[in-house]
Amino acid sequence: MKLRNIMIILLYTLSLHAAFWDDYKMFAKYMHYETNYDTALAKAKKEHKPLFMVVVTDGCPFCEKLMDRILTKDYVREYISKKYVTLIMNKEKQKVPKKYIRPFEPVTYIIDPQSEQIIDELDGYMEERYYLWHL
Repeated sequence: MKLRNIMIILLYTLSLHAAFWDDYKMFAKYMHYETNYDTALAKAKKEHKPLFMVVVTDGCPFCEKLMDRILTKDYVREYISKKYVTLIMNKEKQKVPKKYIRPFEPVTYIIDPQSEQIIDELDGYMEERYYLWHL
């Protein structure tokens, strides 16, 4: 009986964790990401840093994996926040500039804030070492 209760609690906890980043706004608040393109762009210009933009959608399992398995790691978070101004946008709920729309997600962009040109683009989810190589 005791083992059964422990298993139920464990499964419940894991199910909560799996759905934790389902809401991009919750992720943005916890990770200190901007959620507005114009605000983030102005901040990037002011701080003279490139813009790090992640485009996601609701219910996207690969978006959740990216947020949960890579972007929330302390050393990744510290590196990104030192080097970039961070932005996350949900293309189903926000108006993402047309040139950053792709038929899949997640998509991560490194953007020059002065020209708004894409410096680098990471399409979809990839293993951590390949993702970090681009940063």
